[in-house]
Amino acid sequence: MTLSAAYRFGWTGQLTGSLLFFALAPLFGMPPAIVLVLLSINLLYQFWLHATWIPRLGPLEWIFNTPSTHRVHHASNLEYLDANYGGILIVFDRMFGTYIPERRDLPCRYGLVTPVDTYNLLTIEFAQWRTLWGDLLAARSLSDALGYLLKPPGWRPNGGGETTEDLRQQATHPMVRKARNSGTG
Repeated sequence: MTLSAAYRFGWTGQLTGSLLFFALAPLFGMPPAIVLVLLSINLLYQFWLHATWIPRLGPLEWIFNTPSTHRVHHASNLEYLDANYGGILIVFDRMFGTYIPERRDLPCRYGLVTPVDTYNLLTIEFAQWRTLWGDLLAARSLSDALGYLLKPPGWRPNGGGETTEDLRQQATHPMVRKARNSGTG
């Protein structure tokens, strides 16, 4: 990760809800100027988080999102998946069990769990959206559709998907995968 990574903006990044949140905030009484200030503070804070040369920062890591905790957020190592969501504060990750500290013995590996095998920008940007849309169209109930939107990545209504928790179980208990694939478990 580099500092320039902090200021990149994906084409579809605003579809994930942050734009909606900040657009609706004034409707609930937050002055638009405050919304812009908060957006600016968050963007400025993101700048230093993407520096790989900054080491762990001791007690600050209990409260704030630091470069170390943010490296874990971007890592594709199984041990680090689905962690450290906080933008500025990390306390909520600690409260809700999504905090994972960076380990000295396990360097962060950046990238996707399933690598993209193309250089086509449209495919790179929209492949995950296409998959999600296909899942939503195939959902047999509103409950299933909401599951695709709100449950962990890899979730399937029939239990046949592989979430991060499933992958971790398989890594620590290889027989779980064998039983699951053979239909005996």
